[in-house]
Amino acid sequence: MDHNAHEVRRGDRLLELTKTEWSLLELLLRHPQQVLERSTIFEHVWGYYFGATSNTLGVYIGYLRRKLEDDHEPRLLHTVRSVGYVLRT
Repeated sequence: MDHNAHEVRRGDRLLELTKTEWSLLELLLRHPQQVLERSTIFEHVWGYYFGATSNTLGVYIGYLRRKLEDDHEPRLLHTVRSVGYVLRT
């Protein structure tokens, strides 16, 4: 993630991210290997908690996964059931 150029690359691929996807990835990159609870992610990315039944976060994780894990690359974003998500290399 290059903040100055506002670009994200995985290998040679340039990823086009929305503002929300950028914020979500940035948060996960700042806390590698650390499981972030759903409520923490909501607060940092959206500024409030949508509630336990909201699928908003899952939708955006899906968007990021499709962009990050193209061409059968190893998974980076992992779900920790009933807790949240973690970025692992």
